[in-house]
Amino acid sequence: MKPAAQATLASAPMAVRRLAIATLTLACAAPVITRLSRIDGMRFDFYLVFERLFAFNDHLQSLAMLAALLVALACRPARDATARLAAWMGEHPLSTAGLAFFGLALGALFICRAHPLSMDEYVPWMQAHAFAKGRGVLHYPPELLDLIVPPSFQGSFVLVDHTSGAATSVYWPGMALLFTPLVAFNLGWCLNPAFGALTLLLLHRLTSDAAGDTRAGGWAMLAALASPQFTVSAMTWYAMPGELALNLLFLWLLLKPRLTHAFAAGLVGGLCLIMHNPVPHALMAAPCLAWLLLDRARWLRLLGVLAGYVPLGLGVGIGWWLLKSGFGDAAAGASTAMGVVDMLGRVFVWPDSDVLAARWQATWKIWIWACPGLLLLPLLPRPRPLVERLLLAAFVLTFVFYLFVRFDQGHGWGYRYIHPVWGALPVVAGLWLARAEAWPQQWGRVILAAGLLATPVFLWQTQASVDRTLSFRFEPEGAGDWVVFVSQATGYYRGDLVQNADSPSQRLVLISHGERADRTLMARHFPTAAEVMKDSRGSAWRLPAGSLSTTPHPQR
Repeated sequence: MKPAAQATLASAPMAVRRLAIATLTLACAAPVITRLSRIDGMRFDFYLVFERLFAFNDHLQSLAMLAALLVALACRPARDATARLAAWMGEHPLSTAGLAFFGLALGALFICRAHPLSMDEYVPWMQAHAFAKGRGVLHYPPELLDLIVPPSFQGSFVLVDHTSGAATSVYWPGMALLFTPLVAFNLGWCLNPAFGALTLLLLHRLTSDAAGDTRAGGWAMLAALASPQFTVSAMTWYAMPGELALNLLFLWLLLKPRLTHAFAAGLVGGLCLIMHNPVPHALMAAPCLAWLLLDRARWLRLLGVLAGYVPLGLGVGIGWWLLKSGFGDAAAGASTAMGVVDMLGRVFVWPDSDVLAARWQATWKIWIWACPGLLLLPLLPRPRPLVERLLLAAFVLTFVFYLFVRFDQGHGWGYRYIHPVWGALPVVAGLWLARAEAWPQQWGRVILAAGLLATPVFLWQTQASVDRTLSFRFEPEGAGDWVVFVSQATGYYRGDLVQNADSPSQRLVLISHGERADRTLMARHFPTAAEVMKDSRGSAWRLPAGSLSTTPHPQR
């Protein structure tokens, strides 16, 4: 650091000095923590994906954030440009959101390859194809069902009926319903960039209203765009970016004094409840509804919100759950009290060493995937407006809740379990920076500039990870229909590449059980097929055009 910068830091308020020192210390610690999480002798593709991303991707990305932080400290023009950009965003929120949508959509196409990489992303898209046909299920050839839907995913991601070959999503239907109009144009990749743009507008509105200053909204928007947790997630197919946008819209409407706004907040909350499961919105809604309940003058608004939940949250949500509990192979006992208890027992645990280790890594993910120090800003002492208090309460409640959840999240960029309430962090940043002067605001400019400078590394790493995963499946081109076998012997998570979102279609992707078994299957079911490609990834077989569309698909 230059002497002038040292003098400035020495003259800064004590709280900000501590913030800067803590940020620099944690930024230096993050690469060490991630590097130490590697397992000696473990092959890259045989790590569990949460641990693999933490040990390798997050290691390089934490180094990028540290380097960017040092550059931002040394480069005043970068800090000044950050301030000008925030001011422009504060004055032009619609233009900012429009440009962000364009950039995020390009990222969805070229970074994430317009591909639902994990089962959490793929299954709502699969379900949307069923809805687009006016049905609740897709039908596959029953004799091939266990090759089309990997058995390890049956019940956890996809419900199946082996008698009819029917398959449907285990998740609640909101995300799939939003995807449905996009199916005909194959534009599912556009949905989350649109949610990202909406999130930016809501961050601007909530923060500007709370501060009485549009500059606060500009800082909040820039804090989000400087954090890969926000930008990369908005390029994916996960439900969480939509839940973030809907949670912020819910809060914005809830804080309005009119009963019609309260009812509209309930409608938005109902949609958020059924996006993929009700927990992410319930954790956001809990402190908000408690706030309404604590003052009798707000009880009428509370009733309005609860009434708004009925059409989607209760009507569609519970109806969907009851329908799925009696579906196919999942019907036996799923709708009984014991079935519900068994399901809860598979999800919730008392935090043991494995869960605590996963949440330790998740905390570092929140740190690494935001602009440096953003996670520390809520610790600065100052008066907090209502919107900030409610968002922070939801953030803390969400983090604590997932201490009791068995899963480590699996795939995902950053810590996706926190994403539906992640908006708390840019709102805090916007409110603090709008009132900050002198060195405190200079420090704010440093951390946002660092996030912007480091983001290209996160995008490059994300694209490399997506490309590496997709490289393990053939992408045949040319005339005719295709059957593609995906080998399961090249590493973990190859089952995620077995995606058959539509049925019938011109391509059928199957699990490979080895060359001999695959050849036997093709001779039995597709005797006119010709093997065109084969290597360690599996094989690809060409069929005469229209062959797959004539494969019998029984109707339920």
